[in-house]
Amino acid sequence: MDVNCLLEAALNELQYLLPGEVFSLKDLFKGYEWKRIPQGDKSTLGTLFLNNIASIPNIEVIKKNAGLKEYIVKK
Repeated sequence: MDVNCLLEAALNELQYLLPGEVFSLKDLFKGYEWKRIPQGDKSTLGTLFLNNIASIPNIEVIKKNAGLKEYIVKK
């Protein structure tokens, strides 16, 4: 799978989130889509997503742990 295409798909999904909504990267994909992504690609995708959302002012990282980061859409 092309990680850049996955990143673009995830970033496009942000437009459907509402202010105050908490989400993880996994939430931006359908369940079966997420399960089909190899683990190494998920890690790379997570890093790319985190780097890209740093430039989006209304998205904030609210929780970080080893494998999961949660984000919130600011009001």
